[in-house]
Amino acid sequence: MDRDTVGRILADLARLGRDNYRVEVKKARGGMPTTLHETISAFANADGGTIILGIDEKASFEVTGLLDPDGARDRFVGLCRSMEPAIAAPVDIVDMGGPKVLVAEIPELPREHRPCHLATMAPWDSSFVRMSDGDRKLSAYEVQILLENRKPVRHDTSVVAEASEADLDRPRVDAYLARVREQRGVFTGRADDEILRLLNVLRDTSDGPRPTLAGLLAFGRYPQQHLPQLNVTVTVFPTPDPTKPGPRGERFLDSRSIDGSIPLIVQDTIALLKRHMKQRSIIAGIFRIEEWEYPEEVLREVLVNAIAHRDYSSSAQGAQVQVELYPDRLLVRNPGGLFGPLNIAELGLGTIPASSRNLVLLKILEDTPLEPGHTVCENRGTGIAQVRATLSNAGMEPARFEDNIATFAVTIPNHALLDEPTISWLSTMNVNALTRGQLTALALARRGEILTNVSYRQATGVADSRTATAHLRELCDRGLLVRQGERGQSTYRLASGRLASSRLASSEGRSKPRQEIVPALAHERTPRTHRDVVLASLSAEPTSRREIVDQTGLTDVQVRNALGSLRRALLVEIVGPATSKNALWRLSEGQSAS
Repeated sequence: MDRDTVGRILADLARLGRDNYRVEVKKARGGMPTTLHETISAFANADGGTIILGIDEKASFEVTGLLDPDGARDRFVGLCRSMEPAIAAPVDIVDMGGPKVLVAEIPELPREHRPCHLATMAPWDSSFVRMSDGDRKLSAYEVQILLENRKPVRHDTSVVAEASEADLDRPRVDAYLARVREQRGVFTGRADDEILRLLNVLRDTSDGPRPTLAGLLAFGRYPQQHLPQLNVTVTVFPTPDPTKPGPRGERFLDSRSIDGSIPLIVQDTIALLKRHMKQRSIIAGIFRIEEWEYPEEVLREVLVNAIAHRDYSSSAQGAQVQVELYPDRLLVRNPGGLFGPLNIAELGLGTIPASSRNLVLLKILEDTPLEPGHTVCENRGTGIAQVRATLSNAGMEPARFEDNIATFAVTIPNHALLDEPTISWLSTMNVNALTRGQLTALALARRGEILTNVSYRQATGVADSRTATAHLRELCDRGLLVRQGERGQSTYRLASGRLASSRLASSEGRSKPRQEIVPALAHERTPRTHRDVVLASLSAEPTSRREIVDQTGLTDVQVRNALGSLRRALLVEIVGPATSKNALWRLSEGQSAS
């Protein structure tokens, strides 16, 4: 780092009046500060940062310099080496026009190597994390969570000693066994008890077979008899601020604990949320359809993700998954932050293989029936990408994710990204045949956001980076976005002419007659259900489910649910085995004749 760069950093800090999340300065006139290891630990356990020694924060970030710069560098490098794991930090001595300062760049440690702490002290006593302009000591629970990233402990396979096989709901177990035998040839001909042991639903103990924690949660008749806090709490607030009561002084509109096995918890939680949600019209393909404020598949994915990936250690068994519904957002929070090497920015992008602290539970839920034709989860690591894609298809704002080590939270804003003013603005431009993701990108750029390949994928659920680049390049070719930088450093912002038209559209709002934009945004005036949309897309000619998805603009889950409902109503019929991915669909004979 050179003198000018250090000068700019110090000028920014002087305007702020304090250190910030990424920079810490210390005077260090009399040697190494005794708390310096805390800042090294804090930066390494967060996103990395810069330490500058020889600066007096109390004197408006005046450069005071170091008495012995070379000695300070040696001692600083030695301190970094005394950390566990050792920190390899680039260290420079920078001449500030007389006084010399030390500048060190502390790298972010991979999640599986945290916590960083002083090797001569226990991790519980010397692990810190950066918060705003200071260093916060990690709690014992946070340290435990990070240590388990290094060498995971399978809490989901632990035996619930007080429970017995009689605590399992036998019809649910039988349905699970039937699916396992159907889907996995390795279990053909094996006895029920053997399969349940092989899949860790039961484990042998000196007192006979006992359910594992995963088995009891998936199939228990009432798991909370033995695990009272392993449930979901749902709180519906009357105002966006949980501390402010509603107009009649009410703190909550509803507040309940949802008990039972995981399939029942998922179904009952979604049913409760629906009782407090409105429906609204959204654009899907060539139709306007009625959809819940939060698409049901988003609710299911986020809720199952929280239950399946939460921490089930004894330290966390007193904490529930919390669902909070506000007028402007839905918040789902679970104990235990992200697990494995993934960080927030990489969620759902497929750049790093997904990992889980509860591998056995996920394996069981993969074959646990939730409703006809559906299991609790797919266990393919695509849930977050599906959430992003579904929200984008519904014209909603992207979800926000927050990892606080001890907790993980998902917030879904209750805002339409493709609202009427935005659609009116889009109608003035060349957006014919653009994808819904590209329209989402334009809507975000209209708000002033600078896009990248990664942020585009995060907002739209597009998994492949090459596809994202092609989508963004097309927007540039049409003169809608402007690219800056090359290759991996490229950023995209709204073209200047489009910014002016954006302001004009915003000022005119709904008073401007809206033009038909593209088939993806055109709509009928009469609201339609998913069933109506799918039924209208079918004929007597067999059609694949993928073709129906492409034609209607609905998600695969929505099409699958609609087809199942239509088939039960004898309105459509399937051509080929029902379990085949290549099965085709057509109108039933009576429907096609009419």
